[in-house]
Amino acid sequence: MRVLVVLNSLELGGTQINAVDFARTMRGRGIESILIGPREATDGPSLLDYAAGEGVDVRAYDPASGVMAQARQLHRMADELSADLVHVYGMWGAARPAYWGPARFGRRPWAQTVYEMSVTSVVHRNMPLVVGTEYLVEELDGRPGRTILVSPPVDLLADSPEASGAEAFRAEHGLGDGMLLGIVSRLEPRLKGTALAVAIDAMRVLAGTGATLFVVGSGDAEASLRRLADAVNDIVSRPAVRMLGALADPRPAYAAADIVLGMGGSAARALAFGRPLIVQGEAGWSCLFEESTARMLARSSYWSPERPEHPVADLVRIAEPLIADSARRAALGPYGREFAVERFGLDAMSERMTQFYTHALGAYGLREWVRDLPREGRRLAERMGRRLRPVPAEAAT
Repeated sequence: MRVLVVLNSLELGGTQINAVDFARTMRGRGIESILIGPREATDGPSLLDYAAGEGVDVRAYDPASGVMAQARQLHRMADELSADLVHVYGMWGAARPAYWGPARFGRRPWAQTVYEMSVTSVVHRNMPLVVGTEYLVEELDGRPGRTILVSPPVDLLADSPEASGAEAFRAEHGLGDGMLLGIVSRLEPRLKGTALAVAIDAMRVLAGTGATLFVVGSGDAEASLRRLADAVNDIVSRPAVRMLGALADPRPAYAAADIVLGMGGSAARALAFGRPLIVQGEAGWSCLFEESTARMLARSSYWSPERPEHPVADLVRIAEPLIADSARRAALGPYGREFAVERFGLDAMSERMTQFYTHALGAYGLREWVRDLPREGRRLAERMGRRLRPVPAEAAT
């Protein structure tokens, strides 16, 4: 089977890394994945660097302007590659071009992965859909197209408590041999920014324990987070927060951390490394991963939309005793690793994705394409209406 996998970005993000890991692992299951993504200027490492290290070819392309032009572009690429299936990652990006291009009239099946925390009305209803959050499968129970859960995978061999590189990572970045809190994340204002700021701000108190927080990643919020880190470091009179930038291979960072703070795929990866985990939500909510919270956190993909009244104080309340209690950390690490092995290993998730692809080949045709046509028609009509709407006289002047 040949699958054209269309990524919505070539940045070093969790979803894109998942796609590369699936492509590498599914080769042994008879599936050839051709990954493409929009060419873009990036500072530092990109997905291309990670993919090269994993032996996976990812092709950058220049998306045409407009949905229909992109549709023709994807159609042409799918034909040239003799793709049996088109798989779109992301809720926005190439979904509509795939519908109007390679999948037009149901001539080629397509599927979509949405690893966001919600599925909005922009997502078509009749093609097969992958989600990474358990509660979304329940919410989408009445959806005509098949919806399955494929958790963001973790390579349990490469991401393990035995991974090397921790000492070299500490030495390279001058982190010393003290307690390390670690974050590996895209530094984006949306979903990530508030949680990252809360973690940095909490170091005003947690620095008193002797701990240091390092942050690995880059993105649009990097400049503002660096300013906050500098302010905290000035207050505590030492570099208690270290902004390390993006890494093509972040595994040594996970291996070096004594405690990881994170959400989504990064949180899952921390568990695979056998590290105690404090899960963060997008509005600054925090929760310790332990036996009493594990299933709840897994169901929501290690994330929450809750808005706590005192997010910094909440994080300090969770982290401070954990920093002081080595026995507690020693117990939480193996428990998290065992949980990871059971729930989201790369081999198990790749087998599930392989079965999903097999299903998708026979589950999408002209009937399914036509059923989504009224929705597309409404969107086109709304867009044309906005274009044809008269400009108010005061705006024209």
